[in-house]
Amino acid sequence: PTVTLVHGNQVLNTVYVHGDVVCVGHTHKPWHRTVDGVHYINTGSVGRPKDEDWRAGYVLLDVTTEGVTVEFVRVEYDIAAAMRGVRKSTLPSEFAEYLRTGGAPIAPIAPTVPTVHTRPTVPPWIAE
Repeated sequence: PTVTLVHGNQVLNTVYVHGDVVCVGHTHKPWHRTVDGVHYINTGSVGRPKDEDWRAGYVLLDVTTEGVTVEFVRVEYDIAAAMRGVRKSTLPSEFAEYLRTGGAPIAPIAPTVPTVHTRPTVPPWIAE
């Protein structure tokens, strides 16, 4: 069995995709599909996941004459230290939040709406 590793670029994939197992990256989202007997595996991301799981990820791949086994593994790490490192670097500080959320969209903070104070209405039976 052969294993081909590519970045995930669509143009390069059409040139280099061959073999029994093709491992790609690029999207940072782990997945495994089998098409016409070829195993396509996206290994995910160690440092910048985009699947809303903050933990580092990698693939354990076992290719034998009997078949292909793919196991996606997640590892916790000191996310607070990583976020501090990002904030101290020249990277945009938003990258720190991106790590914390595993790439999940961060909801924008809604602008506050000023409270309108009105005089309470007097029930008709009191006004009489």
